[in-house]
Amino acid sequence: MTRMRDALGLIDTWVADGAVRGVAAAVWHDGEIVARHEAGEAAPGRKVEQETIFALASVSKPITTAAIMHVLDEERVPLDTPLSSILPEFSEIDDPFDSDVLPQLEALRDRITMRHVLCHTSGLPENVGVKRLRMSDMPDLETIVDAMCNLPLLSAPGEELRYSNAGPAIAARAASVLDGRDFHTIVEEEILAPAGLSDIVLRPGEELDSRIALVDDAAGKGGPSESYNSRYWRSMGIPWGGYFGTATDVLRFAISFLPDQESPLPLDIRAEMITDQTGGVPGGVYSAGVRWERGAWGLGWEVKGNKPRHWTGTLTSKRTYCHWGQSGTLVWVDPERRLGLAVFGNRTVAKAWPLRPPRWSELSDAVVVASEG
Repeated sequence: MTRMRDALGLIDTWVADGAVRGVAAAVWHDGEIVARHEAGEAAPGRKVEQETIFALASVSKPITTAAIMHVLDEERVPLDTPLSSILPEFSEIDDPFDSDVLPQLEALRDRITMRHVLCHTSGLPENVGVKRLRMSDMPDLETIVDAMCNLPLLSAPGEELRYSNAGPAIAARAASVLDGRDFHTIVEEEILAPAGLSDIVLRPGEELDSRIALVDDAAGKGGPSESYNSRYWRSMGIPWGGYFGTATDVLRFAISFLPDQESPLPLDIRAEMITDQTGGVPGGVYSAGVRWERGAWGLGWEVKGNKPRHWTGTLTSKRTYCHWGQSGTLVWVDPERRLGLAVFGNRTVAKAWPLRPPRWSELSDAVVVASEG
């Protein structure tokens, strides 16, 4: 499709104007991958190619949630099961006299369910924060999740959409407890392997270094705990933001949630994951300065709904489900148009390069227009 290839050519301008070092994009339309395009460098002196693997950051969350949902289904645990009934350590925080603790909210802690943490309405904060934990100390994954279990609530369960890394992290631990296996094993054996997604990698080793795009502007630049790029970071396989993958395989994962596509997950679970679970409560992604009067989020996947100035563009439908990552990654699928886009860059969104100006949105609109030609 010449029109689609021309639309993806927008990423060439991103590289040319210095917004991002390298980008890969892939488009699925009505049953097949119809276009791919790469631009720029994955690392100094190394071009982006179709096989280039990018740090997914929070695009990891739908993959993690798929594995969690598999466990809940297999173990016949309802979504509205209180999290503390699976993880007793979540029931009460260690220091009730912490200045951040609001007793009236903590009294509601045992009401937080698996649904709440997977659609970001638990009331948990987004991150642990440096006063509780410093990544420069190189804590292991269990230590990080321990700290997340001990975070005080900022809002009542179910009252507000408050995007949180802590929620999926704690839910992943709960899934591992229910299943009895290491969580990474669950993801690999129950989600990735059955779908043939060999280019989504949880903990890439040195053998993949030549394929992985280095993330510019990563936190802890040059240090042993540098986000995305360090051996320490890659070895943890952080369930809420530490997986790696190609644009094509992540797009293939995303389209597997459509009802006519093959998937290791049952149809009813896939439908729940891409349908709003919040009830339209207000809230947003506060670290990005984004708040909506009426939010929408599925399980793992964000749902576009009626959100204005959305990163998936102005032309995608309200049913569009998506996720973006701090490392410069975005994937979305519009069920009504039977259209999907994955566009992965290797510069963090700390300076909002894909949002101001709205490069992601403009590319998404161009892809929609091209699909109609």
